[in-house]
Amino acid sequence: MKILIKIFFSLFLFQSILFAAGKPYSQAEFDKLTKEGKPIVLHVHAKWCGTCAAQDPILNSLIKSPEFKNFTFYNVDYDTSKDLLKTLKVSRQSAIIVFKQGKEQGRSLGDTKESSIKELLKKAI
Repeated sequence: MKILIKIFFSLFLFQSILFAAGKPYSQAEFDKLTKEGKPIVLHVHAKWCGTCAAQDPILNSLIKSPEFKNFTFYNVDYDTSKDLLKTLKVSRQSAIIVFKQGKEQGRSLGDTKESSIKELLKKAI
């Protein structure tokens, strides 16, 4: 039984890493896109977070949507980005933050409903 639990946990972590929505966060790219006025989505993600894993397929689907083709989606690692999270005033993983022309347009925490995540993203169109 312990082996099955270890296998399940390993697969869960692998799935979270493999399917994390967006590309890894880059401050230089974020700054460049902000200056250009581009819409940006930050997904604060942790490998061990079940809610984050539930958000990933939704965000991956929205990334491919023509409606959000001009958006840049970033995956912010909750465990290694403490300075950025402090600046953004994010205290928990599973946060989704949307920017337009460098200004935050909205955020959600722990949301796993496609309809409300999509509405959040529309705030930056």
